[in-house]
Amino acid sequence: MIRRLVPLLALALAACGTSPATRYHSLHDAAPVGGGGGAERLVEVLPVTVPAAVDRPELVLTGDDGGLDVRESERWAGPLADELRDLITAALWRTARAADVYAAPVPAAASQLPQYRLAARFERVEAKGAAAAVAATWTVRRLPEGPAAACRAAVTAPMADATPAAAARAIGQASRRIAEAIAESLVRVGGSDPCPAE
Repeated sequence: MIRRLVPLLALALAACGTSPATRYHSLHDAAPVGGGGGAERLVEVLPVTVPAAVDRPELVLTGDDGGLDVRESERWAGPLADELRDLITAALWRTARAADVYAAPVPAAASQLPQYRLAARFERVEAKGAAAAVAATWTVRRLPEGPAAACRAAVTAPMADATPAAAARAIGQASRRIAEAIAESLVRVGGSDPCPAE
């Protein structure tokens, strides 16, 4: 009898010590990046910066008191800065047929396509209460010597419920709208008002 109880007791103790399964979230949606065809612009998308408080693998929520709630078992699929940069490069392709050449810059003399440099800084990536809020500033300029346009956008997106999954979806929705605004500004560089209306 005792020999039968020992495995059951060990199993029960092991179950008590297990942590919840880790779930991974992405800022991307299922929408396709866009059709084929050649690039019409080249853009160096510099590495994106994010607030230090959320620059970590875990999903960070904000409590009503402003305190940070780090969810150890809820994680981003990749570094948050990389996820945001990927959103921007996808939006640049969809909106402006602009190919990111940061990893392999193209000398100006080697291409007839217009070339740009883009730097983005996310100042706020927050899920609090019933909404997510994302704010970013960025500069974009035509290379080699064009003037830099400095823009800013702030977007909120409602959360369907108070779960981490809903928070990640809302952050993704708001971030994609920021990425679209960044892509639109690239198209407008050289005009009287390169920054899209908030």
